[in-house]
Amino acid sequence: MKILITGAGGYLGQGLVLPFVDRHSLRLMDLKPFTTPHELFVGDIADLNVARQAVAGMDAVVVAHMASRQVGAYDTPPIAFDVNVKGTANLFFAGIEQGIRKFCVISSNGVLAGHTGFWKRDAFPKGNNLYSLTKACQEVIAEQFQRLHQLSVSVLRVGWVMDADTMIDKYGQHRSQYCVGYTDRRDIGEATRLALERDDIGYEVFYVEGTPESADRCDIEYTRRRLGWEPKYNFKGLK
Repeated sequence: MKILITGAGGYLGQGLVLPFVDRHSLRLMDLKPFTTPHELFVGDIADLNVARQAVAGMDAVVVAHMASRQVGAYDTPPIAFDVNVKGTANLFFAGIEQGIRKFCVISSNGVLAGHTGFWKRDAFPKGNNLYSLTKACQEVIAEQFQRLHQLSVSVLRVGWVMDADTMIDKYGQHRSQYCVGYTDRRDIGEATRLALERDDIGYEVFYVEGTPESADRCDIEYTRRRLGWEPKYNFKGLK
């Protein structure tokens, strides 16, 4: 497949792309240039015409972009909604124009911050800040476009994004204490790849977390069974 991955120059994106290498043809998109051996597309996803150019010729789209964690980005709605919400709607709209049928949206378990108890796959998003609100909006956008256009849409609710080799998280901080939600960015990429390679997905939500205890708080078992996914990095060495 020819696959567009947005936000590919960011912390998550740099690890997410690795399981796709030598398996699929990649077009990597970000707001700023970055070094990559793959096709690079630089542009603002909040611009519909840019989104149209980005998806041209693609077979699938991975929505992995998000407003950066720069100071103030999530203090007020404009930046967060322009990137996370408007950008996602643009990609689906432009993708449908191009006849693209497969999408994968990288959401967050943060959309369930307002829930208690075990997180089921049909749990409706209930966040607690602007970040989780915009991620919830991404899920609503994805569901509606899938329902109206009979697309194949996978939504991955991922945990705390980490690199298990360096123990550096998405904020650039080194972590030495064990946390149930830790998830290696490469494992997220593997789940993304497996979801896109299936031909029998309508609209499905998958929980993606890396530690063994994750199964006690969310339906990881469904992800394992449905996608044949198993995390390679479980962070047991921190315990």
